[in-house]
Amino acid sequence: MHPKRVFIFTLIICALFAACSEAPKPAGPKFAGRVLFLSGDPANGANLVELTAGTAAGTYNLSTITGGMIEAVASPDQSHLLYATKDDVRMRDLRSGNEKSLVKGNSFCLAWATDGNHFSYKQKSGATTKLFAADMEGRAKLVLDDPNGATSCAIWIAPERLVFDRFVGATTEKNKEQLKPNTTTVATITDPVKLKDTPKKWSVEAVCAKNNNGLLRSDQGRLLIAKNIDHFESLDPSPGPCSECRFVGFAAQSCVPFLVEQPTSTTTELFSLNPTSWQKQRPTSITWTFSANARMLIKSSARLMVSGDGPDKLLLIDTETGEVTSFFSKSQPAAVSLESPVPIVWIEN
Repeated sequence: MHPKRVFIFTLIICALFAACSEAPKPAGPKFAGRVLFLSGDPANGANLVELTAGTAAGTYNLSTITGGMIEAVASPDQSHLLYATKDDVRMRDLRSGNEKSLVKGNSFCLAWATDGNHFSYKQKSGATTKLFAADMEGRAKLVLDDPNGATSCAIWIAPERLVFDRFVGATTEKNKEQLKPNTTTVATITDPVKLKDTPKKWSVEAVCAKNNNGLLRSDQGRLLIAKNIDHFESLDPSPGPCSECRFVGFAAQSCVPFLVEQPTSTTTELFSLNPTSWQKQRPTSITWTFSANARMLIKSSARLMVSGDGPDKLLLIDTETGEVTSFFSKSQPAAVSLESPVPIVWIEN
């Protein structure tokens, strides 16, 4: 064979061998399912918007479902959406799209019971705030009549128990109940409702509906861990993995909590905790610094995270590699305008 041909043949063989020996590049994050989020100013009534994957790779579809939402929260099993408008509290079936009005009046602090069979809300009249618990038909029960309007939003710790903090002491005119200042109250939704005050040592930050694992925040700001928050009065929580971690959410349909450390100027450390041992795992450095208002959802596989951050940013994040992808870029602008997107629920099927 001619020497020149031998040289060319050798180059081709080497190129092929090098191409075959290269490690395959990891595929980027791939979105699937439906994400519902609020877009716009809730004070003026935000829109409920649905995001789905487009037919072409890396493209996405947006559609507005309804508007006028002040706040919204999905049920623990992701089957229903509870939301407040200026006129009422409504419930939307996320499978059929059917809606019904449950509570009349301007309401806020919506929260689901851990079994998804009850919810709580607050209403205000002048300085007075009332906390209610209601069933799925909207039949309500008064939990607390607070003349000062100085209680936190309630968090459910069991199917019939919820917790809230009281900040100001007072005496009600109706039953002369002594409202102690700086206390945490456990309310049991029985007939009548039972209230149990305890000195405030910590506040409940999050509860996993599947097994009542809980994250607390001490008065000094430290993150604490409780394996079963239902026994609130006798809790002895353990210290969390870092003093100023920020909880960002449980992986959907699980009790795997995800947290972020205080960011540097360019990166943020994201990690999860083993829900059994509570040991730190899967640390990832993300080349993005999240604002304090960023709201996040984590897929049940714990591989992907959706985050709304800033006036128009909706991000897809690989929790293993730290890769960050904007859902919409200049090459593929959103068909529906985005305004301070707040992810509410990730429906995976």
